[in-house]
Amino acid sequence: MLAQVALIACLVGCSAAAAAGSVLIVADEWPQMDVLAHYLEAEGGYAVEKAEQDQLPEDLAPYHAVFQFIHGRFDDDPAQALMDYATGGGRLVVLHHGVSSAKRATQGWLEFLGVALERDKDADDRYVWFEGVDLTLVNLNPRHYITAHNVAYDKTLEYRSSDRPSPSVSLPAFDLEQTEVYLNHQFTDAREKTVLLGFRYEDRETGEVHMQDRAGWFKAVGKGLVFYFQPGHAASDFENASFCQILLNCLTWRVTGAGLRSDE
Repeated sequence: MLAQVALIACLVGCSAAAAAGSVLIVADEWPQMDVLAHYLEAEGGYAVEKAEQDQLPEDLAPYHAVFQFIHGRFDDDPAQALMDYATGGGRLVVLHHGVSSAKRATQGWLEFLGVALERDKDADDRYVWFEGVDLTLVNLNPRHYITAHNVAYDKTLEYRSSDRPSPSVSLPAFDLEQTEVYLNHQFTDAREKTVLLGFRYEDRETGEVHMQDRAGWFKAVGKGLVFYFQPGHAASDFENASFCQILLNCLTWRVTGAGLRSDE
């Protein structure tokens, strides 16, 4: 972890006040991304550009950040372009179905993210998803700038980490309604990730409660950063100012020392 912090600490961010740069959104569904784009423009001052995966600019390096929101097949060439962008020093923000079954066919993508999706029907931690559900996002890293700066949490929740053994602790949280949840993303890169958010999901039919440390994380890749956030299925997810502010904080975060605060 100390080596990761030292690597990340060499990166230079920008403050919201100085956000004169551009952000690129690469997507194949646009209602959700139109809402996010408006927030980034209105609250962050970014110029937001949009592209389908087969229309990427030749050079991604000038962009302050790139968002990936591909629901269906993610082709190998654009995936490689985004991975190269991140490892070359960019900030790549992967949203929702950027980690999903369809991405298993994308060469090197899940390995780059350090995630495995076990689909064998007899697997103990089988990857499954549920649509049209209510989801609670839980701040697992309350002192971190990304989860704390200008982010409103309207409740506290007794949360037990999926990193067992762990006791239940009271943590800040907020709800998303009528969205989609993914269960059992498996990390394949040991402790390379800094986990930011967990989720709580209760199955309405069985009453089973799932709490997993998988709703938001980031890690250093080469000279840059890759972030992942599980919400995003519904446009209403991005109408939640708390969630959008967390995404904006990924762009304005300026790493200092242990990376817990911004010096903007």
